[in-house]
Amino acid sequence: MNDDTPPRAAWPDLVGMVAAAAVGLVVAARGFPVALFAAFTDLLVRGPMGPGVYAAAVLAVEIAVPALLPRLPGWPVVASGLAVFLAVDLTAADVMMKGLMPIEVGSTREVALALAAVAGLGLALGGVLLALVQASPAGTWWVGVGLSAGLVLHPVASELLDAVLPRRAAHPSSTPAPRGIVDGVDVQVWLALGLVLVAAVVAYVRRSRHGVAGSVRFRPGAPVVVVAVAALFLLGLALRMRTIREPGLSPAGAGGGRSAVESFAEVSAVVLAVVVALLLTAYAYRLGRAPAARWVVLGAAAAPVAAFQVSFAGASSGTRTSLVLLFGILAVAGGALAGRHAARMLPWDAIGMVVAAAASPLAWPAVRAELPSADTVGPVLVAVGLGLAFGSGIALVTGPAGTPPTGPAGTVSGRAEGDSAAAPAAADAPAVASAGEPTGGRTSQGSGNLAGVLVLGPAALMLCASALAPVVLSSQVRGLIEEDSSFTVPLFSTVGAVLLVLLFGLARAVDRPRPDPRAEATTAQLV
Repeated sequence: MNDDTPPRAAWPDLVGMVAAAAVGLVVAARGFPVALFAAFTDLLVRGPMGPGVYAAAVLAVEIAVPALLPRLPGWPVVASGLAVFLAVDLTAADVMMKGLMPIEVGSTREVALALAAVAGLGLALGGVLLALVQASPAGTWWVGVGLSAGLVLHPVASELLDAVLPRRAAHPSSTPAPRGIVDGVDVQVWLALGLVLVAAVVAYVRRSRHGVAGSVRFRPGAPVVVVAVAALFLLGLALRMRTIREPGLSPAGAGGGRSAVESFAEVSAVVLAVVVALLLTAYAYRLGRAPAARWVVLGAAAAPVAAFQVSFAGASSGTRTSLVLLFGILAVAGGALAGRHAARMLPWDAIGMVVAAAASPLAWPAVRAELPSADTVGPVLVAVGLGLAFGSGIALVTGPAGTPPTGPAGTVSGRAEGDSAAAPAAADAPAVASAGEPTGGRTSQGSGNLAGVLVLGPAALMLCASALAPVVLSSQVRGLIEEDSSFTVPLFSTVGAVLLVLLFGLARAVDRPRPDPRAEATTAQLV
């Protein structure tokens, strides 16, 4: 059994997996709702963009910040992000709601604290991705599984904590709410911080025993691209809102005015999400070819489902919670194993996205009113689809199956080291010692590129989720009032799945062994 075989996991790898899962739960539970601020601002505010619109851009940028310093230990970065979030959360109760919700504009201090809390969440998620890059091949697999499980199953974990721990009691607005430690959200964050500190100590001990890898090249490309795309996203959102609020297109207008506004709002939101996804995908393809591009496409395609779908499912029963938890864990583990050992067999990430997209209409109020079983079947299928997609996607982009092997010394994939066509495709390939045994790490170039690739996926998820938030919220409102739901979200995810299949086929075609001209010449001579 070689070092890349995931089942051979020691307890340090399990510590990393549990810590990554805990961070994924916190970031998803508190970070994904940030995307809704753009939708509420779109619906409720008739002036300039509120501060909540900038929250998703801040979160995406902070996710990419740890990629600037790939030599910095990942787990201390995660602890720093969680500490910032806790410090802000202890300073003022519900500061993110008070400072970012457009219903009641918060003070300058509240807005600054809310954005600082969002930045802490982004830094924590980016730190986990950095720790994933720095882990051993076996540890990479386990950390990826834990992070995927946390991002997919965060609603279930939050419900379980709410069921076990009493929530903070409601108080009059004139009386400040007490900050008791017995609070579901507080305990979840404190638990994640404790597990991260343990993982940091374990990783430090491991590095001191086995030595530190060689110097990693500073590669600011991915964070710079995320900043540029986030700025373009904010500009596009501002232009979109300005057009919607034109007096001639006011929703209060008569006749077909309201229909025109709704049509433009939906189309412009989709166009903005597509532009963001394409820009990040193009840069990811430049860094790591098809596997890297698939990771970003997955983040964009899963954005509206992962950020909103389970949240609209309503209060959970014990049976539904148990089923979602069980099938979600099995789907994440199965997807990670498939992405690790059977990546060339089928596009598992695309299959997962098709399942999640097909299940998304089951969350519509009209469908749930007609089919009571949709309350259980819908969340289970969403968890299975997202678990399979994220589990296989992160295993593909970090594992050896997603990158071509290295060639002899001084070459990459059998070509000269200076060959520009081969270098990006093998940037994430694992380092190989002169004796032919794996070194347990990656090349310095591969680590820098992989850190940049990994942050592009969550950045695409947050930006695309914010762009599509008005469409998601509008479909829920229409489902409640007019019994007319929009197929835009499942169609968007399905198109993303089709693109994943195309990238899968492209990778198969590129990686297909080509006949050796010398062998063909020898065969011709023998004949």
